[in-house]
Amino acid sequence: MHDPSDLITTAATLTNGSALKNWILLFVGNVFAAWLGIRAFRHFTKDDWGGMVTMGIGAVFVAGFVWFPEEVKTLLDLLWDKVREA
Repeated sequence: MHDPSDLITTAATLTNGSALKNWILLFVGNVFAAWLGIRAFRHFTKDDWGGMVTMGIGAVFVAGFVWFPEEVKTLLDLLWDKVREA
């Protein structure tokens, strides 16, 4: 049997929700990237090269947001600064 205090300790670590946010982002992002990959494969089997390339590029962007969120945020901040300076 599990000790009830273990549940309270585990729940206490989720007080700010960051762990839950990270888990949801990782789960939903991976599912979405897999869906895009499957669609890209379906376009490949139909010889629809434009659709395949579009879905493949979309999957790469989603993977970037899921697996490297801080790096993507930094990149988007830099790009926004360049647009704002222009």
